[in-house]
Amino acid sequence: MPPVDTPPNAVSIDDPAVVSDKQLESFEFGFFEGGPARLTFRNNFNLEASSEDPNLGYDGGVLELTTDGGNTFQDIVDAGGRFIMGGYNRIISTNRGSPIAGRRAWSGNSEGFVTTVVDLPVIQIPGRLRWRMASDTSGSNEGWRVDTLDITWCQGMGTPCPTPTITPTPTPPITPTPTVTVTPTVTPTATPTSTVTPTMTPTPTPTATTTPRATPRQRPTPRARPTPP
Repeated sequence: MPPVDTPPNAVSIDDPAVVSDKQLESFEFGFFEGGPARLTFRNNFNLEASSEDPNLGYDGGVLELTTDGGNTFQDIVDAGGRFIMGGYNRIISTNRGSPIAGRRAWSGNSEGFVTTVVDLPVIQIPGRLRWRMASDTSGSNEGWRVDTLDITWCQGMGTPCPTPTITPTPTPPITPTPTVTVTPTVTPTATPTSTVTPTMTPTPTPTATTTPRATPRQRPTPRARPTPP
């Protein structure tokens, strides 16, 4: 259960899995200054809604106004009011039996307390506000809380109300996405195989064998022939 917006508590209602129609009515008030009034409140809702269609709600809450002592209530917009910030965010489904089917409403998850500011219609007789939460035939969720309510009368005829200060919606902490360090896979480099070039054994060059020549036989010196007489 989240904490309240301002101590000691917040008005809250659950969101059951059956058809229900629950209301919270304000005190009676009137516009004694004859000028416009502005309603500011903080609310935190987590009501069943479509997870596929961001515009569709199943269970939801609305703000209504009565000026006849509570006999009839109108949606605050239909009664002449105007949301300045934090207005309705979805349309309630028409096929699940919700008591507020087809109406614009607060539905889904506000993710914490958000500020709603609405300029109320000018009424000359006492009126009363009603916060109304309706659920359908199936599904449930956490519920709705309303807190820190204030009605401000802007002084003087026709004097506009001051521009409200936007209170930021708390942002849930972001869980950092772990960074995955990829270890590179080492592809082994093939060790080159040495190709052995065969050593050529030289073929010995044949040595020419010299054939010895025959030594010429010495011819005998001829004898001197005798001189004839």
